[in-house]
Amino acid sequence: MRRRLLLMALSLVVPAVLFMALLARAEFGESRARYERQLIATTRALVLATDRQIGQGQSILQTLAVSPALISGDIPAFERQARAAVQGGDGWIVLIDGDRQLVNTHLAPGAPLPRVRLPDDRWRTIRAGRTSVSNLMLPKDGGKAAAFVSIDMPVIVDGRLHDLAYVQTPQAFSTIFTSQTIPHSWTASIVDRNAALVARSKDIDRFLGHTVTGDMREAMARGNEGVTLSHTLDGTPTLSAFSRSSTSGWAFIVGVPRTELSRANWSSMGGLTLASLMLLVIGAAVALAVSREISAAVRGLGADAKAVAAGEEIAVIQDRFQEIAEVRAALHDASVQLRAREAQELRAHQRQQLMINELNHRVKNSLFTVQSLARQSLGRPADTPGLPAFNERIMALARAHDLLTRSVWEGADLQEILEETLEPYLDRTILAGPSVALTPNAALALSMVFHELGTNAGKYGALSLPGGMVTVVWHVDPGAPHRLTLHWEERGGPPVSPPARKGFGSRLIAATLKSDLAGEARIDYRPSGLVCVLTLSLRRTDEEEAGDEADRQADI
Repeated sequence: MRRRLLLMALSLVVPAVLFMALLARAEFGESRARYERQLIATTRALVLATDRQIGQGQSILQTLAVSPALISGDIPAFERQARAAVQGGDGWIVLIDGDRQLVNTHLAPGAPLPRVRLPDDRWRTIRAGRTSVSNLMLPKDGGKAAAFVSIDMPVIVDGRLHDLAYVQTPQAFSTIFTSQTIPHSWTASIVDRNAALVARSKDIDRFLGHTVTGDMREAMARGNEGVTLSHTLDGTPTLSAFSRSSTSGWAFIVGVPRTELSRANWSSMGGLTLASLMLLVIGAAVALAVSREISAAVRGLGADAKAVAAGEEIAVIQDRFQEIAEVRAALHDASVQLRAREAQELRAHQRQQLMINELNHRVKNSLFTVQSLARQSLGRPADTPGLPAFNERIMALARAHDLLTRSVWEGADLQEILEETLEPYLDRTILAGPSVALTPNAALALSMVFHELGTNAGKYGALSLPGGMVTVVWHVDPGAPHRLTLHWEERGGPPVSPPARKGFGSRLIAATLKSDLAGEARIDYRPSGLVCVLTLSLRRTDEEEAGDEADRQADI
């Protein structure tokens, strides 16, 4: 009762809690959507800021590209112009002809210039007449301090194609994060077309040139802009957004730690969760308070029910709950009726037991009468060789009736039938198998079968010698639970050979199994001892047994 009242209270509170949960879920989704919009806006701002910085380098190159000194091949005069153009900036000018540098404003004036061959991909772009932004360039020795990014522009110097480049270190792009006011907990990154890290808002010295994580590469392969769940290079789970510049082909990634998202979501859902808990606590407290008194009254009914089960009469008392009083009155009436019914059943059982005992007595008297008639009609046993066997069969049938009488003719267990039939030889008999309940008809039939097998073993088989043994093993087929298989094996007796003809016992076993038990017997006369395998059905209706009676008599 208390539990059901509690459920009733919860049924009123739970819809409100579910509604709050839906609100919390909507708030969670809206919070994430806000973060996604903010992240996309930040990546777009990074794209514009980086394109603006790259555009400044392109503007310097465009100005220098139309220099008369450069066009005429006056390299010293052009170098002075180039140094003046980049003075105070964070980049430098390089003029390359084939595999050597003609100008490098990063070096001191007059310093020897290195012989550096321009990579094939950059030369192909120059020959195509396009201005391009390179990927991050790392020196062959792996030193990150000499990494750079180059903006390449094709120029004609004295009639020959040259590469005019504006070169910057990756640190030149780190100021972009400061101008965009990236929160300290967020991670912003700039990557080149090969997904290699060019700049990062934190730990750039550690991760410069590293390729972004696999999940981020997969997301970037699906489009030029998007939001995905990812991880930073240091393993922090993030919600990350990315945008790709259509000018340079570089991508810009901004990730917010998922723990920060969770904190923001839980702070917004805290009030809803607290209100839900308060509703649950109040509803449960009210339900428990109301149910306490009702539960006590119901426990009293439980005690009355136990008294009814014990056969006691229930007293009718008043109760403040009308329904409880009505149930107690019903229990009182039930206790009176049960006591009267038990008395009737006891008298009926006594009459039934008396009738069964009388019937068994009459049946045994009839069997003894038949036995006497046979003895008087057929003469002495010496004159009638089959008379002792007939008497033994009558006695086996009488013992089976005694066993069924003890169970009020409700049936018998298979092992009890075997023990009753083979009682003189139990010290030389091994019985093994599960408990199998037999109907009265099956018990009588198997009693006769086991009597014939036991008699044969005692006269001619293993039990005729002191060292002989009989093993009886049975089991129920798992695939057919109403099908029983019994294995009778004799050992230690005289040598056995097949008989010249079937005797009455063999015919009785075969006919009984076929007609009464819907089974069969397979007998193997092995030299070491007789082996008999019985298969029979444990489920036979009265109509089937009555219909097979004629066949059984004919087979015998």
